[in-house]
Amino acid sequence: MDIPYVVENNRIDKEKVKRELAMLDIGENTRNEVFAAIYNLKPRGVSFENSDLKRAQMIENALSKLGIPYRLAEVSEFA
Repeated sequence: MDIPYVVENNRIDKEKVKRELAMLDIGENTRNEVFAAIYNLKPRGVSFENSDLKRAQMIENALSKLGIPYRLAEVSEFA
């Protein structure tokens, strides 16, 4: 999953993002990766194994709810 940086991300309250991510059963490392990708000027990818597709879908739903753009990709463009 690629999470490109867009200036609008800075308008989203960081505490709200932390709360949304905290509700997901995705693990602390993944939660930190996603949070960093949202606010980092350098676009980042978040990787998942095939067995983690449920977690990827949870993140997709949270990002959509927050209005944060993302792209699904076999291999991250931002590796």
